[in-house]
Amino acid sequence: MALAQTLNCKKRTIKSKGYLKQMRRDDQIPGIIYGAGEENEPVFLSERQIIRTFNNYGSRGLFSLEIDGDNPRMALIRDLQKNPLNEQIMHIDFLVVKMDEKINSSVFIHIIGEEEVNKKGGILQIGAKELEVFCLPQNLPDYITCDVSNLQIGDKITIGDLEIDENIEIIGEPDLLIASILVPAKSSEELEEEAAEEKETEAAEENE
Repeated sequence: MALAQTLNCKKRTIKSKGYLKQMRRDDQIPGIIYGAGEENEPVFLSERQIIRTFNNYGSRGLFSLEIDGDNPRMALIRDLQKNPLNEQIMHIDFLVVKMDEKINSSVFIHIIGEEEVNKKGGILQIGAKELEVFCLPQNLPDYITCDVSNLQIGDKITIGDLEIDENIEIIGEPDLLIASILVPAKSSEELEEEAAEEKETEAAEENE
C-alpha cells in the first residue's frame, strides 16, 4: 500500500509571465490541480521539497497536497514537464482522486535477484519497466516486485507470472515480458577458438 507523501502548495493568483519567471527564480515550480469535479487550482510548489520527495519516494503514487492550510487533497501526478537540456522540473499536473473510487495508474517494476542470475552464468534481459494497474487509491503500491533469483538460463517472467495483491488489477496482456535470462554472448576469442577447432576436425576427417 502506498503511503501518501505530503507536498505543500501555495495558491497561484497572479498569472503574468513576469511573475511566473520571478517565482521560478525563487525556486518555485508552477503546477495545476484538477479533477474530482473541482475547479482547476493553479499553485506553486517548493522545488527543494519536490526534489527531496522525488529522490526519496519517486514521482509515482499518492500525494497529499496541502494548499495554504486548506484540507489536504489526495492526488496523483498526471504530467511532469522537464527542461530537455538540464532535466529541471518546469511544471506539474496533479489529478485529485476520491478514495472510494478506483483509478488507473502506472507502477514501477522493481527487479531483485540479478546477482543470483549472474552466478549461474546468465544475463538478465529486462522487458517492461512499469505496469498499469487499476485499484483504489489506498491500495496503490509504491512498486511491484519481480524476483528473478530462481530463474535458469532460458526462463522468463511475464505479467501473468507476477504475484499481485488481490485488490490490484493489472491492465495488460498476461504474456507481456517482464524479464528473461539469456545465454552470455561468446567473446571473439571464444569464436576464433571454436572456428579453429572446427577446421582441425574437418582436416582430421579428410585425412581419414
